[in-house]
Amino acid sequence: MLKLSILSLGLGFAAHWFAVAFGINATTIPYLEEIMNTAIALSLYINVLNIDKTLFKRHLGLIIRILVLGVPIKIVLPGFLLALLSPNLAPVAYLCATVIAQIDPIASAKSLDSSKISKKSETILRAWTSFDDPISILFAFYIFLPLLVSTNFSWSQYFVRIGADIVGCFTVYYFSKWIKTIRPHIKNLLEIIFGVIIIVYSVLSDSFLLSAFAGLFLRPTASEKLEIMISPIFYFSVIVIGLLSTNLSFDWLSGGILAFSTFFLGQVIVTLLFLKESMANKARVMFGHQNGMTAILLTVAIEVAGSEKTRNLLSVTVPAIILIALFYFMTNYLLDRTLPRSQT
Repeated sequence: MLKLSILSLGLGFAAHWFAVAFGINATTIPYLEEIMNTAIALSLYINVLNIDKTLFKRHLGLIIRILVLGVPIKIVLPGFLLALLSPNLAPVAYLCATVIAQIDPIASAKSLDSSKISKKSETILRAWTSFDDPISILFAFYIFLPLLVSTNFSWSQYFVRIGADIVGCFTVYYFSKWIKTIRPHIKNLLEIIFGVIIIVYSVLSDSFLLSAFAGLFLRPTASEKLEIMISPIFYFSVIVIGLLSTNLSFDWLSGGILAFSTFFLGQVIVTLLFLKESMANKARVMFGHQNGMTAILLTVAIEVAGSEKTRNLLSVTVPAIILIALFYFMTNYLLDRTLPRSQT
């Protein structure tokens, strides 16, 4: 954990210095968003690929409760506190909280490499980090953003998008059932081809539910063979955050309020409410959340959609992301040194 934190901070500062020294504006880098989307889609797939399907099915009810009830709590509480303590940000406070509620599967998957968490808690955390996207999108684009920019409230676009993802999920499920009857070497090839198609769809549509769902059913190779991709994707995300931290006027106070209320209040409350595990496992789940590229992508998407009224959200969310990363590394370093390794 200490080595990971030092290397991450070093890369982030190096990327920031490089961008400042050479006058690089990260937002103008060609195809950066597409590259980030690809990294997120791949990390979602790999993160879910490591989920124990038996445990996932056994605790499906708990996972659904955390997503449907817990994610909104993690949005509303920090949003309320940010609006209360930073009144100038009240109009966009809940949008900022929604962005930070979106856990980064890249950081989560990387941190679980050396985690002492139980298999049940690991399953919960992987599912939480991989499937919170639809809830975050709902709150961002179909509740808070329409209220802010005074557009006509409509559920139609949301249901079309989610409907398309659900149809895709059913397609993946029935495809996985069908290919079980195919000879193994052909089956693996078809799974790889179909998996690539899903990743491409996720990148082009900015919809990542399908790439996460595919990890449950399309498993042409052992997860260990793909886990080596997590490290470069994780460090790439750190570099992107470092590059994006230039040309911004950071609001560290508001970012700090958002980061603290999310990391030490929202996550803690949701974990204590829903997870029935040992205190050691609860601690590792409640403090096992990081933010990164998914939060940045959502921020940029909101800024574009909201025009003038949501401009400079990054000045709040990027400091919050950086502070949450610091909170994460410090807290988990202490947890690793003080809590026993779980055997359940």
